[in-house]
Amino acid sequence: MQLTCLLSFIVLLPALVLPEVIPPQIAAHTPFVNCNEFFAKPGGIVTFPTIFNQNQYKQICQKYNNMYEFATLYNTDDKIPVYSAYLYRGNEVCDRKNTWYIEPQVSLYHVTPQNNKQDFDVSLVNSNIGVNGAGEHQALNTDYKNQTEYERGHLYPVFHTFQQCTVNATYTLTNAAPQDRSLNRGKWRVATKTFLDAHCFSGFAYVVTGVVPGTGKLNNRVIIPSFFWSAYCCLDKTSMKPTYSGGFITPNNNQRDIPNITVAQLDQTLSDQNHYNTPFSVFRNRC
Repeated sequence: MQLTCLLSFIVLLPALVLPEVIPPQIAAHTPFVNCNEFFAKPGGIVTFPTIFNQNQYKQICQKYNNMYEFATLYNTDDKIPVYSAYLYRGNEVCDRKNTWYIEPQVSLYHVTPQNNKQDFDVSLVNSNIGVNGAGEHQALNTDYKNQTEYERGHLYPVFHTFQQCTVNATYTLTNAAPQDRSLNRGKWRVATKTFLDAHCFSGFAYVVTGVVPGTGKLNNRVIIPSFFWSAYCCLDKTSMKPTYSGGFITPNNNQRDIPNITVAQLDQTLSDQNHYNTPFSVFRNRC
C-alpha cells in the first residue's frame, strides 16, 4: 500500500490532490458533504463540531488520489484552519515530505461564491510557486520563511497517519497553523502522539484538532493561534457506543504540561471569553 502511494505521488504530482470546497448554499444544509466519514458517529449519528457560518469559513474535503483523507474548516480571513477532523486508523512508518502545498480553489471559490460546483478541477500546487491571488485567502510558504519561533504545525499530524498517501495529503497549508517550534516538537507531540493506541486500539478513533486565533500575525499576514486543542472520541466497532473520550488544550508555547481533560471541560474552555467567546462543542455532548 505504501509503495503504491509513493509511486503514484512521484508520477502523478501535477494532478494529485483535489481538495473540495463546499459551496455555502450546500454546506448550510449538509455540512461537509462527501467527507462526513471523518466525523464521530456515536450511536450511528454523524456528529459535527460547531461550524462557524460566516462567509470567511470554508468547509474543505481534503482529497488525494481521488480518495478523501480528512476534513478541514478553514478561516480565509485569518489564513489558518479552525480545525481538521480525521479517523485514526493506526500509525505506520511513512516518509515525511519537505514540500507544502496551497489550494488554489480556496482563493477561486472565495471570489466566486455563486459557483455551486462541489469539485474543482484544480490540483494543489507547490506553495513556493503559488498562483495569482492565492495568498489573499491562505498562508504561503513565504510566510514561514526565516522564522525561528514558529513553524507549520499540522492539525492532522503525520504521526497519526497510516499510509503514505495520507501523509502526502496532510502537507497542505490549510491543515497547518503557526505553532511554537518548541511546542510542536515537545510537549504537544508527547501529549497527542500515543494516547489513541493506548485507549482506542480496538475501536474507531475520531479526532478533531483545532486552534484558537490570537492577535499576533506571522509575516504581518497569518494569524498566530493563541491556543492549540485536540479532542478524541473512541467508539465500539459493533455498537458504535462511546468507549473513551478526552481532549487537550494548551497555550501556543512549550511552558506548561498538557493534561488530558474531559470533552465537556474542553467544550467549556473553548466557549469562554478567552477562547472562541461563543458556544462551542466538539462532539455535541454525545461522546
